[in-house]
Amino acid sequence: MPESLAGIPPMVIGGSIISAVSLIFHIIGFSTTYWYKEQTPVGVEHLGLWKSCGPIDGVERCFNIADQPVHNSHIIATEVLECLALGAFLAAVACAFLKMFILTEQGMLFVLTGLLNLMAGVFALIGVIVFATTSNGFFTIDSSNLHYSFGLCIVGGIGGVFSGMVFLLAWRWVRN
Repeated sequence: MPESLAGIPPMVIGGSIISAVSLIFHIIGFSTTYWYKEQTPVGVEHLGLWKSCGPIDGVERCFNIADQPVHNSHIIATEVLECLALGAFLAAVACAFLKMFILTEQGMLFVLTGLLNLMAGVFALIGVIVFATTSNGFFTIDSSNLHYSFGLCIVGGIGGVFSGMVFLLAWRWVRN
């Protein structure tokens, strides 16, 4: 076990920081209700992956999307993809810190961490694409109304892809 960060390759430290920050962005975007925000005649309504909120009789009320009588397959697909991304991000961060502090001699953890980060980033980005293309007979997403939660998941996904590439490059660099 290294006594300080001096024994850890700089690419591993950088990749781990990017991975952790991407995880934080993804968690915030994943859990908040501002993927989509729209001004309606009765007030501002906003939608997340799990809840839909809007004014009813002058008071903002939120409803679970799963409790709605009609389910949109785009929203369900986005929820699944973002859950897979979250799981992959958590596993990637865990592997990164295992590589840095416990299993320092295990070269294959570079590959595993890189692939988990790439998977997380790709799942997150595909999830936001599916959400942005949501359309059914009653509702179509207007891209000008996408909000900060949506953007944070995009940033987290891009960070995951970038961190995955950093870890794969670190594996290649250390191997040579």
